Amino acid sequence: MSNLILKGELVTLRPIEVDDAKVLVPLINREELKEYLSLVYPLNNFLEEEWIKRNAINQNNIVLVIEFEGNVIGTAGFHSIDWINRSAEYGIAIYDPNYWNRGIGTEVTMLMLKYAFEYLNLNRVWLRVVESNQRAIHVYEKCGFIKEGKERQARYYRGHYWDFVRMSILAEEYWRIRR
Repeated sequence: MSNLILKGELVTLRPIEVDDAKVLVPLINREELKEYLSLVYPLNNFLEEEWIKRNAINQNNIVLVIEFEGNVIGTAGFHSIDWINRSAEYGIAIYDPNYWNRGIGTEVTMLMLKYAFEYLNLNRVWLRVVESNQRAIHVYEKCGFIKEGKERQARYYRGHYWDFVRMSILAEEYWRIRR
C-alpha cells in the first residue's frame, strides 16, 4: 500500500502521511467547508496526526491524499471496508474551494472506483452525501452511482436538519461504463 500512487490527467493520489496534517488542518477548519463535512469541531495537528496513524494500521480504511500540481488539496478514501461482503464506504473532500468545479472530483472518484473494482476486488462502493450538496451528487451520478434512498434528518447544520442521500455503484455497473 505504501507504494500505491494513482495518477490521472489532473491529479495524483498517494497514501496520506503524518506530515500532511500540517497542510490539511488549516484547510479542513475553513468555515465554508463545515456545511459539507461531518466535522463540526475544530481540528488541530495532533488530532489529525493521530487519525492518520490510526488509519495507517487499520486494514478497513484506505485514505489517499489528492495532489494537484504538487499541492495537497484534499483526501479520498474507502472506510469501513467489509472484506467478506466486498463493500466499502467512499468519501472524498476537496478542502480548498479554489479547486471546486474543475473536474477534479470526477477524476478522483473515477480513479478510486478503478482502484476499488480492479485492484481491491470490491463488489459495492457506497456513500452518503448531504442533500444540499448538489454539486457532489452530480459528480457521483456522472461516475455511475445510483441513488438508493435517504436517511431522513441525519445531519444537523446551523439550525436545520438535512437528509443524507445514499448512493452506490456495483462492480457490474462499473464494468458496464468502463467498456
